[in-house]
Amino acid sequence: MLLLSYSTLGEEEYIKGKVLQIERVFAPEEGEEEIKEIKQLRVRILSGSLKGRVVPVDFQVFTEEAYNITIKEGDSVVIYYESINEYENFTIIETDKRNYIFYLVGIFVAFTLIFARNKGVRGIIALLVVIVTIYGFFIPFIINGLSIGPKTFHSPILGSVVTAVISSVVTIFLMTNFNRKGLIAAVGSIGGVVVAGVLSFFFVYKMRLTGYTNTEILNYAVSFSEQVKNIDFREIISAGVIIGSMGAVMDVGMSISSALNEIHEKKPDISAKELFISGMNIGSDVIGTMVNTLVLAYIGSGLASNLLLTLQKDQYPMIRIFNFESIVVDILRAFCGSIGILVAVPLTSYVGARLYAKRSSNQ
Repeated sequence: MLLLSYSTLGEEEYIKGKVLQIERVFAPEEGEEEIKEIKQLRVRILSGSLKGRVVPVDFQVFTEEAYNITIKEGDSVVIYYESINEYENFTIIETDKRNYIFYLVGIFVAFTLIFARNKGVRGIIALLVVIVTIYGFFIPFIINGLSIGPKTFHSPILGSVVTAVISSVVTIFLMTNFNRKGLIAAVGSIGGVVVAGVLSFFFVYKMRLTGYTNTEILNYAVSFSEQVKNIDFREIISAGVIIGSMGAVMDVGMSISSALNEIHEKKPDISAKELFISGMNIGSDVIGTMVNTLVLAYIGSGLASNLLLTLQKDQYPMIRIFNFESIVVDILRAFCGSIGILVAVPLTSYVGARLYAKRSSNQ
């Protein structure tokens, strides 16, 4: 759907509506071959300044199916409303998916509480803290920066490291009740994500990446040039590696730390060397699945792009494909994050071995 251009003499807003009825279907005017048909709908406005009104809305169905959205009677829809002088325009731009998002989150919370009980409650609290940290601190920090004297610094990497530290510490200690097991897991996790971030930062500059991985980001950067002029989009790639690998690295750190704690509880006199070797053996089993988790996650997120590139493999040889910035960035994220997991294994094992062995020697 094409939206009318915004006029400073009018008003515009996005509002929620409900399709009451499909009144009639008619053919488009001659010369509009791209439009298959037009449906005239009766829609009740459910939000905004026009709440309660029932208005007619013309909904275009295009000949190219990729441009269409399915609208049925009873559907909740998102409407773009524009008013210029006495002229009003209503355009349905999408079905309203918010209710289904709430349902999905509700199912997740219910399953978490059913299967994890008390730990599930803590996990949900930790997740909320992580989300609040990202959207309440990390994103505003990138946009607004940190003012020190007369200068303001915009560093996505610094913001992501602080976010990773806060998220890791809160999550791990909520799950472990602030004990030594949590400290070991936190040190290993933070070390792993920092290494992943540093490594990605090195390769971002070596490969001369720009951070504008697709045309949408580039268009927004141009549109909001004044707001983002101090942000280095290359650093956002490395910040994304740190944030994106944080969960998987925490999982590895917590798994090894918990295992070492159990071993130490069963055999308090175990030496630091034996405990370290045990941690490495446990980590080697965890590494394979967790590395796959990160790589497959990034492959899955870019599945549509991979499909389209495969269909165009005759037009795009390998030398071209592996120099698309979006492809390179996904590879960078997957493998730098995986290296962070690999680093977290010996680091967690070493810290755990030293702390538990020291406690044993003090008993």
